[in-house]
Amino acid sequence: MFKLMHTKNSLIKQLIRSKHKATHWSVLRKKIHPTDKALEHFDDFYKDVYGSLWLNIRKGLLGKQKYVAVLNNYADTEPTMTALENAGALNMRTLYTLEKDNINEALEKRKRLAYLENIIKQESDSVEDVQPNLPVEKAEKPTASLEASLSNAVIDSSRLVSSNDSSSASSLSHFLPATKLKGMEDFIPESQHYKYFDETAQSSKLEKEYNLHFPEHLNIYCFEEDNFSKFESPKRDLTNVYNYYVMDGGSVLPVLALDLKPGHRFLDMCAAPGGKSYVALQTLYPECVVCNDVSLSRVNRILNVLEQYFYDLDERWFKQNRIKVTQADGRGIEKEEFDRILVDVPCTTDRHSVLENDNNIFKPTRIKERLKLPELQSALLVNALKLIGKGGVVVYSTCTLSPIQNDGVVHMALKRIWEETNRKIIVKDLGPALTPFRNVYKFANQQLMRYGHLVIPLVKQNYGPTYFCKLERIS
Repeated sequence: MFKLMHTKNSLIKQLIRSKHKATHWSVLRKKIHPTDKALEHFDDFYKDVYGSLWLNIRKGLLGKQKYVAVLNNYADTEPTMTALENAGALNMRTLYTLEKDNINEALEKRKRLAYLENIIKQESDSVEDVQPNLPVEKAEKPTASLEASLSNAVIDSSRLVSSNDSSSASSLSHFLPATKLKGMEDFIPESQHYKYFDETAQSSKLEKEYNLHFPEHLNIYCFEEDNFSKFESPKRDLTNVYNYYVMDGGSVLPVLALDLKPGHRFLDMCAAPGGKSYVALQTLYPECVVCNDVSLSRVNRILNVLEQYFYDLDERWFKQNRIKVTQADGRGIEKEEFDRILVDVPCTTDRHSVLENDNNIFKPTRIKERLKLPELQSALLVNALKLIGKGGVVVYSTCTLSPIQNDGVVHMALKRIWEETNRKIIVKDLGPALTPFRNVYKFANQQLMRYGHLVIPLVKQNYGPTYFCKLERIS
C-alpha cells in the first residue's frame, strides 16, 4: 500500500506494509483451525489402533455422511412408507429379518451336512470292522467339513484376550497416544491424563447374545451400500407433527441393544438433542421415558424435538408421566431405579471434530475439558450401573473411535462397581446378534475390542462412528 507524505518542497510517495484483517482469506488459510488439530491427532493416534484400515476410515470421516429415516408412529405412516420406498429406501427391519433367516438356514444346512458325514463315517467304520483282512486300496480322504476341521484345529491361545484374565487389561495401554498436544503455551503429554487402566482390575463375565429383538412397530429406512440418495426434509401431517426423523444410522443400534420391552421405565441420561429418546418412544414399549441432560440449552433442544414429533405433548404425554424431561448432572441422579438406561456420553465426536470449527472440542480453550472426558464418561456410566434395577440393562455409547473413551471407560466403570458395590454386572457380547446387520453396517474387527462393538465410517456405507456396549445387572 502506498502513502503520500507532504514535505515543504515536495510530495513523497512511501511504501508502507499493512496487515490484512483477521477475516481475510489469506489469513484464514494460514491459520491452524481446531479441525486441523483434530485430524492431526487422529492421524497419529488412530493409525496405530486401526492400521491400514485407518486411511479408509479417514476418508469416511471427511466424506459424505449417510443417514436413516425413523418413521413417526404418531403421524400418518402409510403414505410416508410408500413415498420412501418409491424413492428407493429400504426398511431396515425387513433387511435384518431376511438376513437372519438366511443365516439360520445356512446353519441348519451345515448341521445336516455334518450329521450326514457322521453317519457315513460310522457306516464306513462298521464295514472295516466286519472285513478287517480284506485288502483295501488307499483312497483320498473325503474333505472334512468346516466344523470337523475346527474341532481338530490347534488354537493359538496366546492371541486371545481372556475375559477372566485381569492381566489382559494391559492390552488397552497399547492404545495410549504417544504424542503431545499443544495447549496455549505448553505441550501437555496426553498420555499422562489417560492412566485409567489398572492391570489388577476385576474382569466381568462376558456372555454371548445370539438374538436381537427388532420391534415390529419400529420402522427405519436406509439406502443400500453405495447409494448416497438424500432423504427429503420431514413434512408435517394433519396433526401438525413431522412424519419421520433423520439421524445417523449408527445411532439406532444402542437403542436396539437396550432390548426394550412393554412397561419398561427408560432413562436417557444424556439425551440431547433427543434422537435416541425418539427412537425408544417409536418402539411403543416404554411405560415412561425420562429424557435428561445437564444444561438448560440442551434440555430445550430435547423439548424442541418432542414438540415437533408428538402432538398433545402437555396433556397426553407430560401429565400422564409417559415422558419426563429433566435437567440434572447424570452423575448426581439418585434413588430411582430403571429397567433400561442409555448412557450416550459427551465425547470427542470425531466426525464433527474434523468437519466443524464451531463448538469443536479441539479448541485450545477446551483442552482441559477434552482431557477429562474419560473421567466424566466413567462417572456417568458408574452412576447408571448403580441406578439400574436387578435384571436391568445399561447401554454405554459414544460417537468416537477412541478405545480410551470406549472400552477403556467401560473397563474403569466395571472396576469401580466391583470395588464400591456388591452388584454383579455381566457384559453382553452382541457379536452373533449383530451378524444380520452385516449388509447395512461395517463393524470394526472384534479383536480390537474387549467389551463393545463399533460401527466404522467407510465411504460406501458411511455411518458412525458409533460405539456401544451392553451391560446387564444380574444381582
